Amino acid sequence: MSITTVGSHLIHYEVLGRGEPLVFIHGWLGSWRYWWPSMQALSSRHRSFAFDLWGFGDSSKDLDSYSLEAYVEMIDQFINQLGIMKPVTLVGHSLGAVAALQYTNKYPANVEKLVTVALPLEGTYMEPRLLDSDPGTILKNLGKANSFQEVDAEVRKTDQTAVNKLAAQIAGANLAAALVGCPRPLMMIFGDQDSIVKPPSGDFIHLRRSINNRYYIGLETCHHFPMLQEKAVFNRLLMDFLHNENLDELVPKEYWQRRVR
Repeated sequence: MSITTVGSHLIHYEVLGRGEPLVFIHGWLGSWRYWWPSMQALSSRHRSFAFDLWGFGDSSKDLDSYSLEAYVEMIDQFINQLGIMKPVTLVGHSLGAVAALQYTNKYPANVEKLVTVALPLEGTYMEPRLLDSDPGTILKNLGKANSFQEVDAEVRKTDQTAVNKLAAQIAGANLAAALVGCPRPLMMIFGDQDSIVKPPSGDFIHLRRSINNRYYIGLETCHHFPMLQEKAVFNRLLMDFLHNENLDELVPKEYWQRRVR
């Protein structure tokens, strides 16, 4: 276990590998731990960092730190505190995806590329229980399709107030403009079977188009944790997004099916 401090607050993190820097940011249900398979898979070419947001895992629990603004600054503080070489690539999941997107828009010079996984576009795209239930109950109700040891082992450490308070903040937002205006190459990954965060549809269907350095990937059989459910596919997506010169190849889903058979 590695710890760094920001003021009186502790940030728990783990680091693995050598090479260009990657920073993984978890979501509402879990901690740094479910990024471990991806960190291992990319360790030969990347130095990967994953940390627990305030209120999650083994980082400090403080009601005053449970806000998107605080999480954006936490990303900046973490990068600066550890002396991570900039620009970094950020990989964020659900709540972490929102924080990573807002960080990229605020500090574009610090970011090389951005990957969002299960990014909630607005309140109607989120599971309502995030607003008033504890994460253990939410996971239990999701069933076996979303049950993974890496998530189940850590969820008990989560402060429910952090989950509910951040869900309420995001529920009142509309992130479509932030996505369209993202100043760095962006890959959006959604599980088509996700019941926690729904993929774009209706008024947001245009976000499924890959355009202007924004790339959309829908994984047909995946639920909320594609990094665990389809590890090989997910990690190949990351590697190709980070290292392929022709990013147009990220678009067709059939391409990924052929590659992993």
